[in-house]
Amino acid sequence: MSAQIVEAVDSSLNTRGVAVLIEAEHTCMSMRGVKKHGVSTVTTQFSGVFRTQPNEQIRFLTLLRGAR
Repeated sequence: MSAQIVEAVDSSLNTRGVAVLIEAEHTCMSMRGVKKHGVSTVTTQFSGVFRTQPNEQIRFLTLLRGAR
């Protein structure tokens, strides 16, 4: 899903780069089976300058941590 979001934003807006971070809870883990609540998965996807310049990835992730 994160790759699809990056592709949609990038192609629609013709950006220099797109960074997406998704944190989601797997309901299959919390509703059935092991019934462990609070289990989440984090995915990231980068394009353009966020892919080619690691310092831009770090900047993006640092800004996200500050927002929490």
